[in-house]
Amino acid sequence: MEQYVAGSASAFDELYHRTAPQLFGFLVRLSQNRNKAEDLLQVTYAKVHRARSSYFQGAPVLPWMLAIARRSFYDERRAAHSRHEQLTKSGSVPESEPPDASRAADVAEAVERALDEMPINYREAIQLTKVTGLTIKEAAEVLDTSPIAVKLRVHRGFVLLRKQLQALYRGAA
Repeated sequence: MEQYVAGSASAFDELYHRTAPQLFGFLVRLSQNRNKAEDLLQVTYAKVHRARSSYFQGAPVLPWMLAIARRSFYDERRAAHSRHEQLTKSGSVPESEPPDASRAADVAEAVERALDEMPINYREAIQLTKVTGLTIKEAAEVLDTSPIAVKLRVHRGFVLLRKQLQALYRGAA
């Protein structure tokens, strides 16, 4: 990052290569849509380019970039909420699909489903710390909160996750 800030074009390629998988995974989890995450990834790198002079040399790069990605997601989400409706390609209003309990038999799929239904503040904290691998302190920087709040969100998220999975498996049995 320091080389990129100094003006090295090849440094951006290395930065992208090292950070894109984590940023993309984070954005997929937040947006719950691969296509939207791809767009948000490009927006994030454009913002990183514009904000590169504000990067504090020596600071961890990934948390800084994850914070930018998170803000990009919320900017896009606010813009989407200002629209009245989302239409399909054919111009009709999409119908929501009813939940299919039989698909939840696979544990990984059940966890994904439960995480998707979880409030976003819990989901973000779990995703940043347990999936992306950030420390509590780094996740707190990304989420713009305290480390104690991140620990609390992860704990409460796991409690909720456990309850959702228990209810899902009781209903499938």
